[in-house]
Amino acid sequence: MARSSADDTAETAVAAALAPYAWRGFTERMLARRIVGAVDRHEVVGFLFGLPGTDVGVMDAAEPAEACDQRVDHLVWTLDGQQWRGWSLARVSAEMLASLEVWFAERESLETDLRRLLEGH
Repeated sequence: MARSSADDTAETAVAAALAPYAWRGFTERMLARRIVGAVDRHEVVGFLFGLPGTDVGVMDAAEPAEACDQRVDHLVWTLDGQQWRGWSLARVSAEMLASLEVWFAERESLETDLRRLLEGH
């Protein structure tokens, strides 16, 4: 699968959000929360930049996502058993974004199947 510039931009945003922290010392759950928070921030900023006349200005650091977020649970599951503390920041960002893409695709497929079932097809 070809990588898009959006993938690179999201990876850069996640890496930038983690870089100020000693992220290798995070628990899997805190790392996942920080990553999901960075992804959410990246999407909101991207949306706002698309609105004419919008000035995003200076922003504080991205807040971690809620611990109970399903995406966080998925990333924790992905990290389990991995030697991620030895990975580069770029690899952590890329691996976790790829894992989130899988989660979104599976969720979309489940919703489509459920819709078909409810419609009686």
